[in-house]
Amino acid sequence: MDSKLISALQAARYMYLTTYSRAGRRGTVPVWLWYHDGAVYFTTQRSSLKARRIRNTGRVTVHVGKQDGPSFEGTAEWVEGRPDLEEALLRAYRRKHWIMVPLWMGRRIRKGLARKTSVLIRITPEIPPTISARTPA
Repeated sequence: MDSKLISALQAARYMYLTTYSRAGRRGTVPVWLWYHDGAVYFTTQRSSLKARRIRNTGRVTVHVGKQDGPSFEGTAEWVEGRPDLEEALLRAYRRKHWIMVPLWMGRRIRKGLARKTSVLIRITPEIPPTISARTPA
């Protein structure tokens, strides 16, 4: 990922996430995000359409900040058994959404993760192929 996209991910409060069905149908929804160690994280209800599509195909497209914002293709996956990442995500959400998280969303997310009705999702951006500068010997 280039530095402009990383800066946009670090500053953004939302992303527009497109998930794909097995048949290739797509759906786009806005979600909160946390950029950490080269990946993008968010939480969602396990029963949501986006969670089911991610479980089935893993294919996603992300637009950062707005529907026509900088974008990338990636692979999404469910992340289980990582309370350290869940807590770090909640701390990051609290900094970005300083009213909503303390008032009610923080408790809702924490309870959902604890009860296993919600799941943490990690999106790993696809790394575009690079052309080698080497010339054949």
